[in-house]
Amino acid sequence: MKEYHHLLPLATGYFGASSALYDFDGLIVVYGPAGGAWHINIEDEPRWYRGPATVVGAGLLEMDVILGNDDKFINNIVQTAKQLDRKFVALSGTPISEIIGTDLKGFAHTIEARTNLPVFMVPTAGSEPYPEGASKALLALADKFMDDSAPKVANGVNVLGAIHLSTGKENHLEPLYRGLIQQGYELLSVMSSPCSYVENPLEGFCRAPGAAINAVVSTSGIKLAQEMYSRYGTSFIVGMPVGRSGQDCFFKYLKGETYACESRVSGAGYRHAVVVGEPVLSYGIKHSLSYDFGIPEIDVVSVVPSEELFSEIVGCKGIMAEKGAADLDTDEENIIRQKMNTPDVDIVIADPCYKALLESEKRFVCLPHTAMSARANWDMPYEYVGEEGYNYLSEHM
Repeated sequence: MKEYHHLLPLATGYFGASSALYDFDGLIVVYGPAGGAWHINIEDEPRWYRGPATVVGAGLLEMDVILGNDDKFINNIVQTAKQLDRKFVALSGTPISEIIGTDLKGFAHTIEARTNLPVFMVPTAGSEPYPEGASKALLALADKFMDDSAPKVANGVNVLGAIHLSTGKENHLEPLYRGLIQQGYELLSVMSSPCSYVENPLEGFCRAPGAAINAVVSTSGIKLAQEMYSRYGTSFIVGMPVGRSGQDCFFKYLKGETYACESRVSGAGYRHAVVVGEPVLSYGIKHSLSYDFGIPEIDVVSVVPSEELFSEIVGCKGIMAEKGAADLDTDEENIIRQKMNTPDVDIVIADPCYKALLESEKRFVCLPHTAMSARANWDMPYEYVGEEGYNYLSEHM
């Protein structure tokens, strides 16, 4: 059993599904007691206070679980869906639905027939990492809404995996969107963060098959990118353009060009860095630390699985991730503690919650990970993309 003394467990599958679907104006139903949805709305989905999305819980009582009270659940959802002007209903599974074997797919068919709204289920169990739940939600949304006959756009690009649990508040990705526009691309869809360049997120999602290429910025978007390559032949790259060198590499890969990494040592003066967080962003930071700041040894601790990044991915034109011999995939508190406190490590970049694991004085650079610290660090000023990311790292290192 994993032991946590200073940290809380990371967000799980139905939190990832809620994050992935947030920006598409649907009704997201979490099948369990009201507490699950309450926690999403109050802690893990800070945008709920400002946006129109709705995450509701089934509000199951003990006797509902024991005896099964399907009619009550279905009637409540039908009634709620008719009262709210939503574009779809998504049913997300939890440990409760797994244990009692709830037929959420059957529920979806019944609710769809009674509401005339698109309804689908997301097969989450509440025990998987949150990127897996987000991946399943995006795939289910694609099955329901993507337009197979969408017109092709020669300079069209989609951004996949921009879920707030991995990338934080939407403004952190604005330099990425601005850079894409400046490079001559047309943003068709962003999945799933609000973006000023995409007026209607769900319409953009429908048109996404028309894009020439996909840019995947977290592991949550890899499976959808693979699915779109299989269905539409849309190739993709995987990476987060952190710092100056990361930005250059990202746009080279996007254009199908090769990128020769060159160190731009700025004299940061550190010998050994540890980066803890979501793998795509963490390897983006590693790239910047190596080539923008000249740090010779950098270890990445991926707190959610990273193996998809390093397996052969059909349709992928470039991955901005270099796996090191000492890199780890783990969310075990004691292992991360040992890694951070390795004697020659002199700088750590991670969510502020991990600072409690340090046992001696080391440079600590805060980079919030919403799946870890939820809204606690939501408003913290920080950057990571492009020039803004370079300036943030340079100022705090």
